[in-house]
Amino acid sequence: MDSALVVERFGLGEDVRGWLAQAEALPGAGLSVPVGVEAERVWGLFALAEADRVEVAGLWPGEGDGGWPPELWYLVDLMCRRLWADRDLPVGEWRSWPSLVEVEDARVRMVSLVAFAAMVPEQFARHASLGIDESVTVATLADVGVQVARSRRLFGWLSVETAAWVAAQFRGRLYWVGGLQLEPARLGAPGSVPWYSEEEAAGWGPGMGVGDAVLRLHIPTGGLDPVSVDGALARARGFAREHLGMDPVVATCTSWLLDPYWGEVLGEGSNIVRFQRRFTLVGEGSSGEGDVFRFVFGMARVDVGAAPRRTRLDRAVVERLESGGGLRVCTGWLPLS
Repeated sequence: MDSALVVERFGLGEDVRGWLAQAEALPGAGLSVPVGVEAERVWGLFALAEADRVEVAGLWPGEGDGGWPPELWYLVDLMCRRLWADRDLPVGEWRSWPSLVEVEDARVRMVSLVAFAAMVPEQFARHASLGIDESVTVATLADVGVQVARSRRLFGWLSVETAAWVAAQFRGRLYWVGGLQLEPARLGAPGSVPWYSEEEAAGWGPGMGVGDAVLRLHIPTGGLDPVSVDGALARARGFAREHLGMDPVVATCTSWLLDPYWGEVLGEGSNIVRFQRRFTLVGEGSSGEGDVFRFVFGMARVDVGAAPRRTRLDRAVVERLESGGGLRVCTGWLPLS
């Protein structure tokens, strides 16, 4: 089998061709795709929504070749190779993953789920070796269903548009701890989120320099309750020390939620505003309209005319853009204790 045949069979793009060619050079992973009852257990761990679970069950391969063509199985194999090779990916290094969201064949659109499912036993084993409580592993795996549901909301069909994000957890880059998701990283790593220059960072003191350990914070859907956030932040540094072999003194967050505009229009009682008040901002941020439409409206493209105006946040977004203003994705930091 050759990755070029996979690209030709399913009409994949040049970016995917290059990704598969790189994976093809990796050794085999020896992972097993779960089937039958074991597959159902994994779907439960992924916390797939009912509509997604039903469709996944209808497409999932069975015993033997499961009715799947060799090219599709080879695609699974290449994804498994990539996951296995990246299981010890150094902190601060990022690898891409194809989303395949526009592919016509629904099996191809969900093939990443099959590879991720094959890695689940390894995920439990590796977390256990780090002393991580199984409840954290289970919570982290449940983010898979969140991402699949978001893809359906955005595009209207089964897919994993954020497959690169999902792959991060199987590379030791995502842990759902309490009310936040924690990503071990390095401050100012190449191609990463904004940070101070080396001279500026030195002025902030130890642990704030370029290359120092950091936890990047990610907010689960509906996860801005102040008590829940407080609890997660209280656990974050200890979790990193005990389980990740790092001692970050600072956490960062890069999000549309940190745009100072929300403080002007939502009021101090808003959980969004309470959350952003925790952070010191770095730089001016970048254009954030696309992120806002994805996470607020569930729309893959910015379309002010089609945006609903049901909530105060909805109306604030629309009014801002109709007035000629913009929205930002901003980076902020806070100290960890």
